[in-house]
Formats: sequence, C-alpha cells, structure tokens
Amino acid sequence: MSDGPYRSLPMSPKWKQAAKRAYLSSFSAPEISEALQQAVERDCRAELSAGLVRRVTALVIGPENPGLFRDLPTADLNALHRDCSSTMEHGLVSNAIDALQDGLRGQPALQRAAESSVSDRLLAGSRQIEEHMHREAPDQRARTTRSRLQDAYGGVDVSGVARSLLRAPDAPTRTATVVYSGLDDGVPF
Repeated sequence: MSDGPYRSLPMSPKWKQAAKRAYLSSFSAPEISEALQQAVERDCRAELSAGLVRRVTALVIGPENPGLFRDLPTADLNALHRDCSSTMEHGLVSNAIDALQDGLRGQPALQRAAESSVSDRLLAGSRQIEEHMHREAPDQRARTTRSRLQDAYGGVDVSGVARSLLRAPDAPTRTATVVYSGLDDGVPF
C-alpha cells in the first residue's frame, strides 16, 4: 500500500501538502489554492532577502524627478544580479528590469515585478509537482492532478503575496491552514 506519490516529492513540506491536496480528490479547489498560496509565500520568505528587496524597491521607485539619467535604475539593477543568492532573487531583479523596459515606473513597476516573480515560482513549483506525478503515479491520476492544480491557480492571491513580499502597508496577513478536528467540521454541503 502506497502513501501516495506526493510523499517522495523532493520539495518543502508546504509543496508536498499542495501536491497531496491536488492528488487526492477529497480536497476542493479552494483548499488546493490555499496550499499553493502557503507554499509560494514560504518560498518568498525563504528565498528573498529583505536587503535585496529593499535595494530593488529603492532602485525601481527612485527619486520623484528622475532627471537626465532615466536608464540608471536599469543599469544598477543589472549590476545587482551578482549580489543575488537565489533563483527567486534573480527573477525579481530580471522582472523589475522588464517592467522598467515596458515603460512602467514607480510602484506599478515594482508591483508587476513582484507579481511576476510570485507567478514564476508558482508555475515552477506546479510543474515540478506535475513532473513528479508523471513519474510516480498512473497516467490518468497524473493528468487529473495537473487539471486540479490548473483549476486552483485562479484562487491564489498572487497580488496579495506580491504585496507581502514587498512588505507593503496594505499587504494581507499570511494564510493559515484550516484544521478540521471534528465531524461537525466536515465537508460543506
């Protein structure tokens, strides 16, 4: 008897929980979304240093009147790549450069860079779950898991996770796992 292919997933416990919820049909799409959001929040806290986020914020927001040197933040962000210590940090810097090159400035550019970084991490984690399921589970179960993950994407508050990553004043609080402990806490009707 197997405990499920999600047990051997070489990822953090939060991602294993998301994989478990996607694999087992007893979990609803909102519950899968909740697990995905918690996993990506955990990755943001673990892989993005506060110092780098502050430096990117200072470069993207910049002075009120940029003056003659409009391309200076992009050059400084390019130089910041060598100080990155994780894939998510590289992604945040690259997404900030992309947002500036697309013509965004200030807070909208910073928010888009953070949202893109969260989305990239969410997609990478989901693909890793999917790949693992294709190796370890029967094909039909792997396809079902992928479909359930895709259905749950819409329930993840990417913008909220991005605001908490940027430590914005209007950032939502971390999501907490709902624990069902009795028969009255069962499946909603």
